[in-house]
Amino acid sequence: MTAYGTLFPMTSRTSHLKLPHYFGIEAANACGACLFLFCIFFWTRDKFGYTDAENLLLTAVHGLTYFFATKYGGKLADRIGYDRLLSRCLLAMAAALLLGWIPTWRFTPFVVMVIYTITLGPTWPTLEAAILHSPGSASMPRRLGLYNVTWGFSDAVGFFSSGFLFGWKPDSILWATGLLHLAQWCWLRLAPRNSGDSGETAMEMPHSGDDVPASVKRRFMHSAWLANGMGFLMLAGFTALAPQVGDGLKLAPSFTIWLTCTHLFARGLAFFICWKWEGWHYRTGWSQGALWLAPAALVVAFFSKEVFCVVSALAVFGLATGLSYSGSLYYSLDYGENKGEHAGLHESMIGIGIFTGPLLAAVVSVLGAGVLGAQVTLVGLVIAGNLAGLGWIMRANRLLPSTQRGASG
Repeated sequence: MTAYGTLFPMTSRTSHLKLPHYFGIEAANACGACLFLFCIFFWTRDKFGYTDAENLLLTAVHGLTYFFATKYGGKLADRIGYDRLLSRCLLAMAAALLLGWIPTWRFTPFVVMVIYTITLGPTWPTLEAAILHSPGSASMPRRLGLYNVTWGFSDAVGFFSSGFLFGWKPDSILWATGLLHLAQWCWLRLAPRNSGDSGETAMEMPHSGDDVPASVKRRFMHSAWLANGMGFLMLAGFTALAPQVGDGLKLAPSFTIWLTCTHLFARGLAFFICWKWEGWHYRTGWSQGALWLAPAALVVAFFSKEVFCVVSALAVFGLATGLSYSGSLYYSLDYGENKGEHAGLHESMIGIGIFTGPLLAAVVSVLGAGVLGAQVTLVGLVIAGNLAGLGWIMRANRLLPSTQRGASG
Protein backbone atom coordinates (compact mmCIF):
# COMPACT_ATOMS: atom_id res chain seq x y z
CA MET A 1 0.00 0.00 0.00
CA THR A 2 1.24 3.50 -0.84
CA ALA A 3 1.87 6.17 1.74
CA TYR A 4 -1.31 7.85 0.49
CA GLY A 5 -3.25 4.65 1.10
CA THR A 6 -1.74 4.21 4.55
CA LEU A 7 -2.67 7.72 5.56
CA PHE A 8 -6.21 7.42 4.21
CA PRO A 9 -7.36 3.78 4.36
CA MET A 10 -10.07 2.73 1.90
CA THR A 11 -13.67 2.91 3.07
CA SER A 12 -16.87 1.84 1.36
CA ARG A 13 -18.15 4.37 -1.19
CA THR A 14 -21.43 4.89 0.58
CA SER A 15 -23.76 7.89 0.52
CA HIS A 16 -25.39 8.10 3.95
CA LEU A 17 -28.02 10.73 3.17
CA LYS A 18 -31.14 10.40 1.09
CA LEU A 19 -30.78 11.63 -2.49
CA PRO A 20 -32.86 14.86 -2.12
CA HIS A 21 -30.61 16.04 0.72
CA TYR A 22 -27.51 15.85 -1.47
CA PHE A 23 -29.27 17.92 -4.11
CA GLY A 24 -30.22 20.47 -1.46
CA ILE A 25 -26.66 20.70 -0.14
CA GLU A 26 -25.44 20.99 -3.73
CA ALA A 27 -27.82 23.90 -4.39
CA ALA A 28 -26.59 25.77 -1.32
CA ASN A 29 -22.97 25.04 -2.26
CA ALA A 30 -23.42 26.41 -5.76
CA CYS A 31 -25.29 29.49 -4.59
CA GLY A 32 -22.64 30.36 -2.02
CA ALA A 33 -19.63 29.62 -4.22
CA CYS A 34 -21.04 31.66 -7.10
CA LEU A 35 -21.95 34.54 -4.81
CA PHE A 36 -18.32 34.75 -3.74
CA LEU A 37 -16.36 33.70 -6.83
CA PHE A 38 -18.21 35.84 -9.34
CA CYS A 39 -18.44 38.92 -7.14
CA ILE A 40 -14.97 38.96 -5.63
CA PHE A 41 -13.60 40.95 -8.57
CA PHE A 42 -15.96 43.82 -7.81
CA TRP A 43 -14.99 43.54 -4.13
CA THR A 44 -11.26 43.67 -4.87
CA ARG A 45 -11.71 46.76 -7.03
CA ASP A 46 -13.86 48.46 -4.40
CA LYS A 47 -11.81 47.62 -1.29
CA PHE A 48 -8.26 47.12 -2.56
CA GLY A 49 -8.19 49.05 -5.82
CA TYR A 50 -7.22 46.00 -7.87
CA THR A 51 -6.47 46.49 -11.56
CA ASP A 52 -7.81 44.21 -14.30
CA ALA A 53 -4.42 42.49 -14.46
CA GLU A 54 -4.50 41.76 -10.72
CA ASN A 55 -8.03 40.36 -11.01
CA LEU A 56 -6.94 38.14 -13.91
CA LEU A 57 -4.00 36.91 -11.83
CA LEU A 58 -6.36 36.22 -8.91
CA THR A 59 -8.49 34.14 -11.27
CA ALA A 60 -5.45 32.21 -12.46
CA VAL A 61 -4.47 31.42 -8.86
CA HIS A 62 -7.99 30.13 -8.28
CA GLY A 63 -7.77 27.94 -11.39
CA LEU A 64 -4.41 26.40 -10.53
CA THR A 65 -5.52 25.69 -6.98
CA TYR A 66 -8.81 24.25 -8.21
CA PHE A 67 -7.01 21.88 -10.57
CA PHE A 68 -5.10 20.17 -7.77
CA ALA A 69 -7.93 20.41 -5.23
CA THR A 70 -10.41 18.62 -7.50
CA LYS A 71 -8.02 16.09 -9.02
CA TYR A 72 -6.85 14.79 -5.65
CA GLY A 73 -10.04 15.65 -3.80
CA GLY A 74 -12.00 13.18 -5.94
CA LYS A 75 -9.55 10.40 -5.12
CA LEU A 76 -9.66 11.28 -1.45
CA ALA A 77 -13.46 11.20 -1.46
CA ASP A 78 -13.42 7.64 -2.83
CA ARG A 79 -10.96 6.66 -0.13
CA ILE A 80 -12.20 8.22 3.11
CA GLY A 81 -15.92 8.53 2.38
CA TYR A 82 -18.08 11.18 0.77
CA ASP A 83 -19.86 12.56 3.82
CA ARG A 84 -16.71 12.72 5.91
CA LEU A 85 -14.75 14.74 3.36
CA LEU A 86 -17.72 16.98 2.59
CA SER A 87 -18.21 17.80 6.27
CA ARG A 88 -14.59 18.82 6.75
CA CYS A 89 -14.49 20.94 3.60
CA LEU A 90 -17.67 22.85 4.44
CA LEU A 91 -16.34 23.85 7.84
CA ALA A 92 -13.03 24.97 6.37
CA MET A 93 -14.77 26.99 3.64
CA ALA A 94 -16.90 28.80 6.19
CA ALA A 95 -13.88 29.58 8.36
CA ALA A 96 -11.84 30.90 5.42
CA LEU A 97 -14.54 33.38 4.44
CA LEU A 98 -15.74 34.42 7.89
CA LEU A 99 -12.19 35.27 8.94
CA GLY A 100 -10.83 36.37 5.56
CA TRP A 101 -12.97 39.48 5.14
CA ILE A 102 -11.53 41.16 8.24
CA PRO A 103 -7.85 41.89 7.29
CA THR A 104 -7.11 44.84 5.01
CA TRP A 105 -3.71 43.59 3.79
CA ARG A 106 -3.48 44.06 0.02
CA PHE A 107 -2.89 40.37 -0.65
CA THR A 108 -5.75 39.20 1.57
CA PRO A 109 -7.91 38.29 -1.48
CA PHE A 110 -5.19 35.91 -2.73
CA VAL A 111 -4.88 34.20 0.65
CA VAL A 112 -8.65 33.85 0.99
CA MET A 113 -8.96 32.59 -2.58
CA VAL A 114 -6.33 29.87 -2.12
CA ILE A 115 -7.72 28.57 1.17
CA TYR A 116 -11.29 28.72 -0.06
CA THR A 117 -10.49 26.95 -3.34
CA ILE A 118 -8.48 24.18 -1.64
CA THR A 119 -11.54 23.35 0.43
CA LEU A 120 -14.20 24.09 -2.20
CA GLY A 121 -12.60 21.96 -4.93
CA PRO A 122 -13.15 18.54 -3.32
CA THR A 123 -16.83 19.27 -2.58
CA TRP A 124 -17.85 19.01 -6.25
CA PRO A 125 -16.47 15.56 -7.18
CA THR A 126 -17.62 14.40 -3.74
CA LEU A 127 -21.19 15.55 -4.34
CA GLU A 128 -21.19 14.14 -7.87
CA ALA A 129 -20.09 10.72 -6.63
CA ALA A 130 -22.40 10.78 -3.61
CA ILE A 131 -25.41 11.48 -5.83
CA LEU A 132 -24.61 8.43 -7.97
CA HIS A 133 -24.11 6.13 -4.96
CA SER A 134 -27.17 7.21 -2.99
CA PRO A 135 -30.07 4.75 -3.48
CA GLY A 136 -32.96 6.13 -5.51
CA SER A 137 -35.19 5.52 -8.50
CA ALA A 138 -33.41 7.70 -11.10
CA SER A 139 -30.83 6.47 -13.63
CA MET A 140 -27.33 7.91 -14.06
CA PRO A 141 -28.25 10.35 -16.89
CA ARG A 142 -31.30 11.57 -14.96
CA ARG A 143 -29.32 12.13 -11.76
CA LEU A 144 -26.53 13.96 -13.54
CA GLY A 145 -29.03 16.04 -15.47
CA LEU A 146 -30.82 17.07 -12.29
CA TYR A 147 -27.45 17.70 -10.64
CA ASN A 148 -26.57 20.16 -13.43
CA VAL A 149 -29.97 21.87 -13.30
CA THR A 150 -29.64 22.26 -9.54
CA TRP A 151 -26.21 23.85 -9.45
CA GLY A 152 -26.77 25.78 -12.67
CA PHE A 153 -29.82 27.70 -11.50
CA SER A 154 -28.39 28.00 -7.98
CA ASP A 155 -25.32 29.66 -9.50
CA ALA A 156 -27.56 32.15 -11.25
CA VAL A 157 -29.52 32.87 -8.06
CA GLY A 158 -26.29 33.36 -6.10
CA PHE A 159 -24.83 35.75 -8.66
CA PHE A 160 -28.08 37.68 -9.04
CA SER A 161 -28.43 38.00 -5.25
CA SER A 162 -24.87 39.22 -4.97
CA GLY A 163 -25.87 42.37 -6.84
CA PHE A 164 -28.14 43.35 -3.96
CA LEU A 165 -25.62 42.32 -1.32
CA PHE A 166 -22.75 44.16 -2.98
CA GLY A 167 -24.85 47.28 -3.39
CA TRP A 168 -25.74 47.16 0.31
CA LYS A 169 -22.31 46.27 1.78
CA PRO A 170 -19.44 44.91 -0.35
CA ASP A 171 -17.96 42.82 2.51
CA SER A 172 -21.25 40.93 2.78
CA ILE A 173 -20.34 38.71 -0.16
CA LEU A 174 -17.77 37.02 2.09
CA TRP A 175 -19.52 36.63 5.39
CA ALA A 176 -22.91 35.82 3.81
CA THR A 177 -21.24 33.03 1.82
CA GLY A 178 -19.45 31.79 4.94
CA LEU A 179 -22.72 31.60 6.87
CA LEU A 180 -24.33 29.71 4.01
CA HIS A 181 -21.55 27.10 4.04
CA LEU A 182 -21.92 26.78 7.79
CA ALA A 183 -25.63 26.12 7.28
CA GLN A 184 -24.72 23.38 4.78
CA TRP A 185 -22.52 21.72 7.37
CA CYS A 186 -25.42 21.70 9.83
CA TRP A 187 -27.68 20.23 7.16
CA LEU A 188 -25.18 17.48 6.41
CA ARG A 189 -24.82 16.61 10.09
CA LEU A 190 -28.50 16.77 11.04
CA ALA A 191 -30.22 15.31 7.97
CA PRO A 192 -31.78 11.85 8.47
CA ARG A 193 -29.59 8.94 7.39
CA ASN A 194 -30.44 6.75 4.41
CA SER A 195 -32.09 3.47 5.41
CA GLY A 196 -30.50 1.70 2.45
CA ASP A 197 -33.75 0.25 1.11
CA SER A 198 -34.96 3.32 -0.83
CA GLY A 199 -33.81 2.14 -4.27
CA GLU A 200 -30.77 1.28 -6.35
CA THR A 201 -27.58 3.21 -6.99
CA ALA A 202 -27.17 4.80 -10.41
CA MET A 203 -24.61 2.19 -11.47
CA GLU A 204 -27.14 -0.61 -10.96
CA MET A 205 -29.63 0.91 -13.42
CA PRO A 206 -29.31 0.36 -17.19
CA HIS A 207 -29.17 3.30 -19.60
CA SER A 208 -28.34 3.89 -23.27
CA GLY A 209 -24.64 4.45 -22.59
CA ASP A 210 -24.24 0.81 -21.56
CA ASP A 211 -24.16 -0.23 -25.25
CA VAL A 212 -21.47 2.27 -26.31
CA PRO A 213 -17.94 0.84 -26.81
CA ALA A 214 -15.30 2.01 -24.34
CA SER A 215 -13.18 3.56 -27.11
CA VAL A 216 -16.08 5.75 -28.22
CA LYS A 217 -16.77 6.75 -24.64
CA ARG A 218 -13.13 7.72 -24.19
CA ARG A 219 -13.11 9.85 -27.36
CA PHE A 220 -16.28 11.71 -26.37
CA MET A 221 -14.94 12.18 -22.87
CA HIS A 222 -11.73 13.78 -24.15
CA SER A 223 -13.65 16.01 -26.58
CA ALA A 224 -15.98 17.11 -23.80
CA TRP A 225 -13.05 17.83 -21.49
CA LEU A 226 -11.63 20.10 -24.19
CA ALA A 227 -14.90 21.97 -24.70
CA ASN A 228 -15.57 22.28 -20.99
CA GLY A 229 -12.05 23.44 -20.15
CA MET A 230 -12.19 26.07 -22.89
CA GLY A 231 -15.64 27.11 -21.75
CA PHE A 232 -14.42 27.83 -18.25
CA LEU A 233 -11.29 29.52 -19.63
CA MET A 234 -13.59 31.98 -21.40
CA LEU A 235 -15.94 32.26 -18.44
CA ALA A 236 -13.08 32.99 -16.03
CA GLY A 237 -11.59 35.62 -18.31
CA PHE A 238 -14.91 37.31 -18.90
CA THR A 239 -15.81 37.29 -15.21
CA ALA A 240 -12.50 38.90 -14.23
CA LEU A 241 -13.02 41.57 -16.89
CA ALA A 242 -16.74 42.03 -16.21
CA PRO A 243 -16.21 45.28 -14.27
CA GLN A 244 -14.47 46.68 -17.33
CA VAL A 245 -17.29 45.50 -19.60
CA GLY A 246 -19.74 47.29 -17.33
CA ASP A 247 -17.66 50.47 -17.50
CA GLY A 248 -17.78 50.30 -21.30
CA LEU A 249 -21.57 50.05 -21.19
CA LYS A 250 -21.71 52.83 -18.54
CA LEU A 251 -23.38 50.59 -15.95
CA ALA A 252 -23.09 50.67 -12.16
CA PRO A 253 -21.45 47.58 -10.56
CA SER A 254 -24.74 46.12 -9.32
CA PHE A 255 -26.30 46.43 -12.79
CA THR A 256 -23.18 44.90 -14.36
CA ILE A 257 -23.53 41.92 -12.04
CA TRP A 258 -27.15 41.44 -13.10
CA LEU A 259 -26.21 41.84 -16.77
CA THR A 260 -23.38 39.32 -16.69
CA CYS A 261 -25.44 36.71 -14.85
CA THR A 262 -27.44 36.31 -18.09
CA HIS A 263 -25.15 33.50 -19.16
CA LEU A 264 -25.79 31.67 -15.88
CA PHE A 265 -29.56 31.60 -16.41
CA ALA A 266 -29.00 30.52 -20.03
CA ARG A 267 -26.63 27.78 -18.88
CA GLY A 268 -29.28 26.63 -16.43
CA LEU A 269 -31.75 26.41 -19.33
CA ALA A 270 -29.24 24.31 -21.28
CA PHE A 271 -28.88 22.00 -18.29
CA PHE A 272 -32.66 21.63 -18.13
CA ILE A 273 -32.84 20.70 -21.83
CA CYS A 274 -29.97 18.22 -21.50
CA TRP A 275 -31.71 16.70 -18.47
CA LYS A 276 -35.04 16.20 -20.18
CA TRP A 277 -33.70 15.25 -23.62
CA GLU A 278 -30.96 12.64 -23.92
CA GLY A 279 -30.68 12.76 -27.72
CA TRP A 280 -27.40 14.65 -27.46
CA HIS A 281 -25.63 11.69 -25.87
CA TYR A 282 -22.74 10.47 -28.03
CA ARG A 283 -23.61 12.80 -30.94
CA THR A 284 -20.61 14.59 -32.44
CA GLY A 285 -22.57 17.44 -33.99
CA TRP A 286 -23.85 18.74 -30.67
CA SER A 287 -20.45 18.76 -28.96
CA GLN A 288 -18.75 20.38 -31.97
CA GLY A 289 -21.43 23.05 -32.21
CA ALA A 290 -20.98 24.01 -28.57
CA LEU A 291 -17.19 24.03 -28.95
CA TRP A 292 -17.24 26.76 -31.63
CA LEU A 293 -20.38 28.70 -30.76
CA ALA A 294 -19.06 29.71 -27.32
CA PRO A 295 -15.98 31.69 -28.53
CA ALA A 296 -18.07 33.38 -31.25
CA ALA A 297 -20.49 34.59 -28.57
CA LEU A 298 -17.62 35.74 -26.35
CA VAL A 299 -16.30 38.00 -29.13
CA VAL A 300 -19.65 39.80 -29.28
CA ALA A 301 -19.86 40.06 -25.48
CA PHE A 302 -16.38 41.57 -25.28
CA PHE A 303 -16.49 44.04 -28.14
CA SER A 304 -20.10 45.13 -28.55
CA LYS A 305 -21.11 48.44 -27.02
CA GLU A 306 -24.85 47.71 -27.10
CA VAL A 307 -26.46 46.21 -24.01
CA PHE A 308 -28.91 44.13 -26.09
CA CYS A 309 -26.09 42.56 -28.11
CA VAL A 310 -24.09 41.76 -24.99
CA VAL A 311 -27.10 40.16 -23.30
CA SER A 312 -27.90 38.09 -26.41
CA ALA A 313 -24.28 36.96 -26.75
CA LEU A 314 -24.12 35.95 -23.11
CA ALA A 315 -27.33 33.93 -23.52
CA VAL A 316 -25.80 32.02 -26.45
CA PHE A 317 -22.56 31.59 -24.50
CA GLY A 318 -24.48 30.12 -21.58
CA LEU A 319 -26.36 27.64 -23.76
CA ALA A 320 -23.12 26.47 -25.43
CA THR A 321 -21.13 26.08 -22.22
CA GLY A 322 -24.08 24.35 -20.57
CA LEU A 323 -24.01 21.65 -23.23
CA SER A 324 -20.22 21.32 -22.94
CA TYR A 325 -20.36 20.91 -19.17
CA SER A 326 -23.21 18.40 -19.39
CA GLY A 327 -21.18 16.31 -21.82
CA SER A 328 -18.01 16.47 -19.76
CA LEU A 329 -19.72 15.31 -16.57
CA TYR A 330 -21.84 12.61 -18.20
CA TYR A 331 -19.07 11.12 -20.34
CA SER A 332 -16.59 11.19 -17.44
CA LEU A 333 -18.87 9.31 -15.06
CA ASP A 334 -20.24 6.98 -17.72
CA TYR A 335 -16.68 5.90 -18.58
CA GLY A 336 -15.03 5.70 -15.17
CA GLU A 337 -15.44 3.05 -12.51
CA ASN A 338 -14.11 5.18 -9.63
CA LYS A 339 -16.77 7.86 -9.67
CA GLY A 340 -15.07 10.25 -7.26
CA GLU A 341 -11.78 10.06 -9.14
CA HIS A 342 -13.37 10.56 -12.55
CA ALA A 343 -15.53 13.39 -11.26
CA GLY A 344 -12.30 14.94 -9.99
CA LEU A 345 -10.72 14.64 -13.44
CA HIS A 346 -13.76 16.30 -14.99
CA GLU A 347 -13.53 19.16 -12.50
CA SER A 348 -9.75 19.47 -12.88
CA MET A 349 -10.18 20.30 -16.58
CA ILE A 350 -12.14 23.31 -15.38
CA GLY A 351 -9.19 24.31 -13.22
CA ILE A 352 -6.81 24.14 -16.18
CA GLY A 353 -9.06 26.45 -18.18
CA ILE A 354 -9.52 28.92 -15.33
CA PHE A 355 -5.74 29.01 -14.77
CA THR A 356 -4.44 29.22 -18.33
CA GLY A 357 -6.60 31.88 -19.94
CA PRO A 358 -6.58 34.54 -17.21
CA LEU A 359 -2.85 34.04 -16.55
CA LEU A 360 -1.87 34.71 -20.15
CA ALA A 361 -4.35 37.57 -20.39
CA ALA A 362 -2.88 39.11 -17.24
CA VAL A 363 0.65 38.85 -18.66
CA VAL A 364 -0.44 40.53 -21.90
CA SER A 365 -2.22 43.27 -19.96
CA VAL A 366 0.81 43.95 -17.75
CA LEU A 367 3.10 44.11 -20.81
CA GLY A 368 1.14 47.11 -22.03
CA ALA A 369 -1.60 45.71 -24.24
CA GLY A 370 -4.28 46.64 -21.71
CA VAL A 371 -7.81 45.26 -21.56
CA LEU A 372 -8.11 44.99 -25.33
CA GLY A 373 -4.98 42.86 -25.50
CA ALA A 374 -6.29 40.63 -22.71
CA GLN A 375 -9.59 40.14 -24.54
CA VAL A 376 -7.91 39.31 -27.85
CA THR A 377 -5.54 36.92 -26.06
CA LEU A 378 -8.44 35.00 -24.50
CA VAL A 379 -10.28 34.60 -27.80
CA GLY A 380 -7.13 33.63 -29.71
CA LEU A 381 -6.12 31.14 -27.04
CA VAL A 382 -9.49 29.41 -27.25
CA ILE A 383 -9.37 29.09 -31.04
CA ALA A 384 -5.80 27.76 -30.98
CA GLY A 385 -6.61 25.42 -28.09
CA ASN A 386 -9.69 24.04 -29.85
CA LEU A 387 -7.75 23.29 -33.03
CA ALA A 388 -4.81 21.73 -31.19
CA GLY A 389 -7.04 19.68 -28.91
CA LEU A 390 -9.18 18.33 -31.74
CA GLY A 391 -6.04 17.46 -33.68
CA TRP A 392 -4.68 15.48 -30.74
CA ILE A 393 -7.98 13.66 -30.21
CA MET A 394 -8.27 12.72 -33.91
CA ARG A 395 -4.67 11.50 -33.99
CA ALA A 396 -5.15 9.42 -30.84
CA ASN A 397 -8.28 7.85 -32.33
CA ARG A 398 -6.49 6.98 -35.58
CA LEU A 399 -3.74 5.21 -33.62
CA LEU A 400 -6.29 2.82 -32.09
CA PRO A 401 -6.79 -0.53 -33.78
CA SER A 402 -9.68 -0.36 -36.27
CA THR A 403 -11.76 -2.69 -34.11
CA GLN A 404 -11.62 -0.21 -31.22
CA ARG A 405 -12.66 2.88 -33.15
CA GLY A 406 -16.17 4.15 -33.07
CA ALA A 407 -18.16 6.82 -34.82
CA SER A 408 -21.28 8.66 -33.92
CA GLY A 409 -23.10 11.23 -35.95
